[in-house]
Amino acid sequence: MRKDPFGLTELLEPSITAMGYTLWGVEFHANSVNALLRIFIDKESGVSVDDCADVSHQVEGLLDVNDPISTAYTLEVSSPGLDRSFFSIEQMMAYMGSEMDVQLISVVNNRRRFKAILSKIEGENLTFFIPKITGKKGKAARQASLTEGEELTVDYSMLDKVNLSPNFSKK
Repeated sequence: MRKDPFGLTELLEPSITAMGYTLWGVEFHANSVNALLRIFIDKESGVSVDDCADVSHQVEGLLDVNDPISTAYTLEVSSPGLDRSFFSIEQMMAYMGSEMDVQLISVVNNRRRFKAILSKIEGENLTFFIPKITGKKGKAARQASLTEGEELTVDYSMLDKVNLSPNFSKK
């Protein structure tokens, strides 16, 4: 899963938590021209643009004082969004039974990228239910997708990226 190469979570989390937000995750994307440091924040009532600006201002000060990144970068503070990326097993536990877009580090059972429902977590093992695509339409397809398919269990270390897959279809 996504790594925090500079240990920024430990540096930033106390300040972000004190401001009333949850530090959802940290991403760093190196680039030859200008790197990108993306910090995701969350709170129960949702995250506004003003929230992102407030956290950005606070985080800028911490990063300037501690200077953990020696290269030039752009700081971006954002909500995790409806299609949020997951940064830990604990975050994924709260979304048990939800559909997710999964990307593995390498192929397992002829699959590397797939859409699946997180059905079980046991220690470091995550089990996904991958619905079978049928020729059925509408309600029949939705009912079939809940019962027809296969399970795939992978170790957490095999996950490259996992995002929540929001479902906007009417039931």
